[in-house]
Amino acid sequence: MGTRSVTVALCISLLSAGAAGYCYTRADALQVQGQWLMERGTAQAEDYANRLDGTAADAQLKTFAERRTVLQRAHQWQRGTMLGVLAAVLAAVSAYMLFLLKRLDDQLVDAMGELRPSSSSPPAHSAPDHTPALASGAQR
Repeated sequence: MGTRSVTVALCISLLSAGAAGYCYTRADALQVQGQWLMERGTAQAEDYANRLDGTAADAQLKTFAERRTVLQRAHQWQRGTMLGVLAAVLAAVSAYMLFLLKRLDDQLVDAMGELRPSSSSPPAHSAPDHTPALASGAQR
């Protein structure tokens, strides 16, 4: 676990965020197109109400079918946006966790280096003194 894994996770996070932004712009453009098709269908409905012509009704149905397909495509791009945001957040959290694991690993290496006795220094613990202590009232 090194800085390379953290860098890769951050790159994945940035790429996912960029993909989410692209998906958002595509979905927004399709929403605008769907709105325009709705207004067109409304105008065709008013035309049908004025003339009572079957061709206007057929054109309106065709417009509504086209709007439905456009909105379905917009919905797919919105799903892509949500997946991109989710992937970006997960990759960012993973990068943070990898960073914390790297710091922990570095701290463990430093702590292990401090615990190892070097050959030039005396041992930290001296042998206990086994001379019996004479207590004033303990002699027989």
